[in-house]
Amino acid sequence: MRRMVLVAALGVVAQPAVACTVSSPYRPLTARPAGTQTALLVDVVSLDLRRYPAIATVRIVRGDKPATRTIPYWRAICGGRRDPAKGERLVVYLRGSDALGWATPAEAKRLERSFG
Repeated sequence: MRRMVLVAALGVVAQPAVACTVSSPYRPLTARPAGTQTALLVDVVSLDLRRYPAIATVRIVRGDKPATRTIPYWRAICGGRRDPAKGERLVVYLRGSDALGWATPAEAKRLERSFG
């Protein structure tokens, strides 16, 4: 009986990862995500990966007055897009308070230059 409960628990917990058969490598953004309202340069302070959507606590990098903010985002379980990592400086593309995508500052500059 215990084995069946353990197997059932593993099936519930591991289901998103099992659904991914092949991990695709990270691909940088080639365009601003559709619906982007704001792009912010941020330092990632901490991550809460225990829930979906995950929560990133970020410090907005601004001239004189940095602010701290929490941003929900959907994790890329199977790869293919960037997830934030603690200590990284990234550009986050937002619609309202939700993150649509993350890019390094160099990738973001290339995006802005290429696609205006």
